[in-house]
Amino acid sequence: MKRSRQKYAVALGLVLAVCGSAVAEEKTTQLGEVVVTATRDEVPIEQVGSSITVVTAKEIEQQQKRTVADALRMVPGLDLVRTGSFGGTTAVFMRGAKSEHTLVLIDGIEMNDPSSSGGGYNFSNLTTDNIERIEILRGPQSTLYGSHAIGGVINIITKRGDGKLKGFLSAEGGSFATARENAGINGGTNLLQYSLSVSRLDTGGVSAAAERYGNTERDGYQNTAVAGRLGITPTSNSEIDLTLRYDRSRTSVDNGGGAGKDDPNHIMKSDELFFRSQGWLSLFNGMWDQKLGGIVQ
Repeated sequence: MKRSRQKYAVALGLVLAVCGSAVAEEKTTQLGEVVVTATRDEVPIEQVGSSITVVTAKEIEQQQKRTVADALRMVPGLDLVRTGSFGGTTAVFMRGAKSEHTLVLIDGIEMNDPSSSGGGYNFSNLTTDNIERIEILRGPQSTLYGSHAIGGVINIITKRGDGKLKGFLSAEGGSFATARENAGINGGTNLLQYSLSVSRLDTGGVSAAAERYGNTERDGYQNTAVAGRLGITPTSNSEIDLTLRYDRSRTSVDNGGGAGKDDPNHIMKSDELFFRSQGWLSLFNGMWDQKLGGIVQ
């Protein structure tokens, strides 16, 4: 009788040991969300002392956000101001600071316009095409990012292709002669990773000048966006990363809000292009990392 009890006890102990090790193994493989903006290195978000919010591609798609400005409107601590309708100058104010005190990055490239007064960034034409996530870091970050980051940092990270080749194609239409088309591909292997997105938005718009004063000419808007990223990984300790983004927009602008302020010939044009190439090489078991890159903007 005692031997049978001992056998049962041993068997029960083995079962508990196996289950415990399986649970322990499962816990060790679970990884939390990681951010890079707070410390300029990969850190679990729960270990970040600063106030940070992450907007993912899944959230952007679920809420049907077509511009980055619309995606940022749901983030606490941000105030977005746009002059007029589509294509109007759009500024972000973070925690009461000026718009030029918010640093905007796309894949590490500083997007703030040095030619504008104050050096702020205009979000009017930036679409959500090919964007994987947006990290919004609130509060002074001048130590890491310089004087443009007094209010905070908005870091936009584009998609990196993986898995089998996937493609998508969509078309939308609505009021005021509005139409949007979008297409793209995404995929990758251990050697090559790629993602590409192309979109076009056209809208007849409405008159920004008051119609009660006889202003009936609609202020149309057109936007074409191309966004792509290519990664090449020849070895486990080296990588080449190429990023391209092009936005072309045309916006009809009125001369004011009073009588006779319609101007069908006043067109605001914008062409934005940036290209980044970067090579990375790690030597001596990760003790020496080397990066070399170039930017065209």
